[in-house]
Amino acid sequence: MKRIFGTRRYLVSATALCALALTACGTTQADDSGPATAAKPAKGADAAAPKPGAEPGPEESDQQLTFMTFLNKVAEPCSPELPEEPPIADEAPATASASLPPIPDGPPSPDELNPGSYKATEEDKKAEAELEARNKCVTKAHADRVTKAVKGLKAPAQVRGSLNRSGYVDSVLMTREQPGTGTRFSLDLGSVCLTGTADGSTSPSVRGHEVLDPENPCPRL
Repeated sequence: MKRIFGTRRYLVSATALCALALTACGTTQADDSGPATAAKPAKGADAAAPKPGAEPGPEESDQQLTFMTFLNKVAEPCSPELPEEPPIADEAPATASASLPPIPDGPPSPDELNPGSYKATEEDKKAEAELEARNKCVTKAHADRVTKAVKGLKAPAQVRGSLNRSGYVDSVLMTREQPGTGTRFSLDLGSVCLTGTADGSTSPSVRGHEVLDPENPCPRL
C-alpha cells in the first residue's frame, strides 16, 4: 500500500528533500568517454570548503532558502489552499491523569498486530488520488519549464547555464555530453525527477519519472 500524505505534509516533505539534495549531492560535469563525473573544485576551493558535518555558511543558507522558495512557487498552482488552523479554545489546563492515554480493555486487534492487513478507507483512497494528481501536476510544471530552458541548445555548458538561470542549482543537476546527439541531463528534485536530451531542436525530449525512493530512485546518467 502506498503511503498517504496530506497537503501540508506533502509541501514540507518536498522542501525537506530539496534541502537534503542541496547538502548531499555534488555537481557533475560532462565526460566524453563515459558517465558523468564529479566536478573538480576550483583553485583554492579546498581551503574554503566547509568540513564534513559543519553548519552551512550564510551564503549556502541563502542559496538553500532561494531554491526551496523557487520549488514551492512552481508547485503552488498544483496544491489547493491549505485549511486554516482552528482557533485554540480557552480551556483549563488538563490534569496529568487526563493527559495519559487510555488503558486498552483487551488484546491488540488483528490490524494492530499485522499492519499489512489494513484496508484503505474511501477517505484514504481519495487522499492518495489527490496526492498523485498533485505529483503529476508538479512534474508537468517542471517539465514545461525545463523544456523551455533547453530549447535550441546542445552544448553541455549552454544547457547547464540555462537551467541554472531557470532556477535549478548544480547540486540537483547532472549532465553528460553525447557526441553527435547533444546533452543528456537529469534533475533530481526529491519527489520530482526529470531526464531529457537537449539536441539543439525546438522540441527537446524531457521525461518525468515517478520517484518511490529507495525502490525507484531518480535515474542517473
